[in-house]
Amino acid sequence: MFLPSLTFLVLPTFLQTITALNFAFEEIQLTEAETLSNPSIRFGDLNNPAPPSAEPCKVTPQDQDWPTDTEWADFNATLGGVLLKPRPLALPCYNETTVGGGSTYNATRCEAVKSGWGNMALHANDPISVRSQWATGDSCVPTGQPNSKCSQGGYPVYVINATTVRHVQMAVNFARNKNIRVVVKNSGHDFNGKNIGAHSLSIWVHNLKGAEYHADYTTSNYAGRALVVGAGTQASDVYSIRTTYNTTIQLPGGATVGVVGGYAQGGGHSSYSSLYGLTADNVLRIHAVTADGKFVTADPDTNQDLYWAFRGGGGGNFGIVTSMVIAAFPQTPLASSSISFSTLPRAGQPGLSVDTFWQGVETYFSYGIAICEEGGLGYDFIRHSTSGNSTGLTFTVSISLPFKTASEVREFLQPLRDQLREIGIMRSVQDESTNTTPDNDASISAIGDTVHHTLIASRLFQRSNFATPSSLSELRAAVRYFVEEGGYDFHGQTYNPSLETDAYDTDNAVHPGFRTAIMHAQGYERTHHWDGVEPVVPVAEQAQRHDRMQSYIQRWKEITPGSGSYMNEGDAQTKDWKDAFWGENYERLEGVKRKFDPWGMFWVLGGVGSDAWEVRGSSGGGREGLFTQDGTLCKVEI
Repeated sequence: MFLPSLTFLVLPTFLQTITALNFAFEEIQLTEAETLSNPSIRFGDLNNPAPPSAEPCKVTPQDQDWPTDTEWADFNATLGGVLLKPRPLALPCYNETTVGGGSTYNATRCEAVKSGWGNMALHANDPISVRSQWATGDSCVPTGQPNSKCSQGGYPVYVINATTVRHVQMAVNFARNKNIRVVVKNSGHDFNGKNIGAHSLSIWVHNLKGAEYHADYTTSNYAGRALVVGAGTQASDVYSIRTTYNTTIQLPGGATVGVVGGYAQGGGHSSYSSLYGLTADNVLRIHAVTADGKFVTADPDTNQDLYWAFRGGGGGNFGIVTSMVIAAFPQTPLASSSISFSTLPRAGQPGLSVDTFWQGVETYFSYGIAICEEGGLGYDFIRHSTSGNSTGLTFTVSISLPFKTASEVREFLQPLRDQLREIGIMRSVQDESTNTTPDNDASISAIGDTVHHTLIASRLFQRSNFATPSSLSELRAAVRYFVEEGGYDFHGQTYNPSLETDAYDTDNAVHPGFRTAIMHAQGYERTHHWDGVEPVVPVAEQAQRHDRMQSYIQRWKEITPGSGSYMNEGDAQTKDWKDAFWGENYERLEGVKRKFDPWGMFWVLGGVGSDAWEVRGSSGGGREGLFTQDGTLCKVEI
């Protein structure tokens, strides 16, 4: 018999006593007393962990050890009725499926899903749907062919709609004790599908919302402005706080992106990263549920190694964060200037030659160090464009500087304009300067807010790549090769979160290459994975595309020895992911992982310790193809 759901404060037997809870939902916790008569939700013991399951794989619904329907029902009753068994969003587009039985087709609902499919908000508000549909094995995407196949694929089987810490604790304990794969989802933005997994129990933290501003937040080593934010909070939930309290808060660029998940735990960049560092550099305190089911605090005084790892070690690796306290700053105005030129004709003027176009790109690159030293951001794109029947390349950049007026930014950039004019580009420049509010305004459209860009990779270009004419020429050649020969688009973000910024604490797990980088560059495939009309790209072709992109990214790696990649916008399938995402920090991170997750509870593709497990039987083929999540998570055979 399960004990009834009750509200308790944390007991002294927990790893650390929580003395400063952020939200009411964190006061509702699982207690030792509740677990005495229910072994399925008992806590683990990090000091004396029970041996991991001897089974080679996580249990699946086809296995004898999978909980019975009665066990799931009892578990749901103990949870208070928040256990869900959701089906894919596109299910109404299919006649018969392997996930429902009988006809599920509904033309009206199918059209609604198809029309909204490219809007990230649709997926963020669904318990299982995610941005990176390829990771599900494309098991159930919208279609105009209702007799085609829909299956659960890489989506979880069950979801806990967590609204309290107790829900999160019970989910972790149940999954650990039953040997069930566990995944975590808030808004579903991850490019690499870390928020899904076949045969899994998903913990949906989307409704652990809350955002509070404190003008004088005080700890043992900090006194100042701070934002207290819950795990389900998205960037758009915080915009009004920034305005109301005249403060600057580092937030994701996309309105629907979660603040404390992969964004902050993976690093987190913003328009102010050259001035105030990364978001991970400004995390003051973390509350989380670890793999033993305990609710803990991590800050400079408590669980210091976990605090270090959470700030840059990546989401889904060390525990499930329920809230964070993040340092805020005085209102920091920005002014920006935008420049654009193209090989395509504009306003009656002929387009630039391709060589002149790339001279212009290199000229802009030559100002990268100066932009960073001013605390600014350069946000540029090189895209394949069309105009009528013509195709060409277009370069756009918005350069933002703090504490300057629009006229001062124009003055700062006048030498750049003069150099562009000297090489014959000024005739094609579209230039404007504006005073702007702080970044992350609700009107800003960000790369993370539409469901596209199936392949993405990134690299941190270092100061040395911008330091001399020869290194700039080498950088331009590497980018040109990627764009022209590869046919990909390029996105450069010029910022430098060095150790000298005004950040709270840069001693964390982010790749050391960030501290000396001038540009965080992304390359991505410019075709949509599924645009609502064309058929889904076959897995074999996706794998070939992935391998092809890696071959073109190799040129970037060759000119940046010892550097790395930003994990949140990188390729988790790259063979050198340990060095790419963490460099010299990886060994220490692996030690923290062993200490706080000896059972291997938290597994994500390209995460710390992820090489101890693999997904078998997936449609993507795993190591020999594409790392889709529609298979069974198993231990790697040694």
